[in-house]
Amino acid sequence: MTKLQVASLIGALVAFSGAAIMLLQTSLPKRTQFIGALSNDDQIIAPEIGALAPSFEATALIGRINLRELRGFPVILNFWATWCEPCVSEMPYLQSVYEQYRERSLRLIAVNLGETYPVVDSWVKRNGLYFDIAFDTDGAIATAYRLRGQPSTFVIAPDGRIANIFYGAVVNGHLEAAIAPFLSR
Repeated sequence: MTKLQVASLIGALVAFSGAAIMLLQTSLPKRTQFIGALSNDDQIIAPEIGALAPSFEATALIGRINLRELRGFPVILNFWATWCEPCVSEMPYLQSVYEQYRERSLRLIAVNLGETYPVVDSWVKRNGLYFDIAFDTDGAIATAYRLRGQPSTFVIAPDGRIANIFYGAVVNGHLEAAIAPFLSR
């Protein structure tokens, strides 16, 4: 290594160290400040743990669903599709969790991503599901939640804040642990 290369390397290390120290002192802004919005009372609404869950109203297999109206209840919000194998494989588990905890105020909303009513209705009946099934026909809900893929599952506390996020199929036991603090006795 030449003297010029050594001097360049030392200069780069000094510059990097200075930048690192400055970053540590000032910190990075929170991601929610860039992807979220503020509520009327200046609370951050974003698809992030600790933020208020983005609200939505959607057509469901039975009636309509408005997430804001479910404040006061723990909610599992799952995004899925009938053609998604991991989604299909986790549905019996979600049904089991719902059956086990619905008496303790749990609500479960499975938001179907872009499929038609007849396809979803037939599939749900065939698989014996009876929690709420909502439709995201135009992708607005998926966009609000910044979906990275499906299945994705959000655990929403009774105060409307996101308590946990699962990307991919949920694993037995993990979902129960995430909802346990919010279930009524």
